[in-house]
Amino acid sequence: MDIEHYPDGNIPTHLLDWVWEAGPVLSPLVKYRNSGAAILRDGGGTELLLAERPWDGQYLVATLLPSPDHLHVIGAGPRTVAAPAARAVTAEVRSRLLPEFEQLVNLARLREVQEDLNWLRDVEPGTVPYPYPADLDAALGRFLTHAPYLIAASRRAGAKPLAAQDAKVLDRFETLLASLTHSSDDAGSGLEPVGTDEAMAVWLESSEDLVAVVRSATAASSQGPSRPTVSTSRPPKPSAAAAATGRTR
Repeated sequence: MDIEHYPDGNIPTHLLDWVWEAGPVLSPLVKYRNSGAAILRDGGGTELLLAERPWDGQYLVATLLPSPDHLHVIGAGPRTVAAPAARAVTAEVRSRLLPEFEQLVNLARLREVQEDLNWLRDVEPGTVPYPYPADLDAALGRFLTHAPYLIAASRRAGAKPLAAQDAKVLDRFETLLASLTHSSDDAGSGLEPVGTDEAMAVWLESSEDLVAVVRSATAASSQGPSRPTVSTSRPPKPSAAAAATGRTR
């Protein structure tokens, strides 16, 4: 876990713009000096903002938007967690915030893959020009980036076991991804990478099957209990000194 700490409590103003769902919970923080704040990173793309609310001492944890270089998300994000004790806020993060974040990120991955497939519906297998156009290569790259996460989510989503045919679809794509990883390792030794043509063919011919399996497997997990409302207790009026710092969103 990588931690970027702000011991003086001065959260960079621009940072709050990256909070996925700040709303009234976090936006007042720029007007107050906080006892401390930090960014928590797991190295896998998940970033959390941890802060202590100055007027009541509540711990606040919010997710930051995923990097737009890797994924474009839309819509409401995971609800910010607020709790009076570290143990309580940690439990909320583990039980609610992180599962919501993962679910919403996977839905965004699925949306990107589906949008590319909608664009590709008129392309017949065997008619793709070679070398591949840049936009087609980019779409395949997005698919290969998102597919491992979507497969993993499908295998652990809910208690209902996968149908045999659905499991075969996931197995086929896992085999493809494993072969591409091996090819990439070989390329590092100076060999010409192999498997791109196979990846393109499998993507064009069978990716709709994978999307259908993922959508079916994750449907139950997207219908979980409603999210509890986070208290947005009204902050006290900041002192004249704090208000004069010019720290606004």
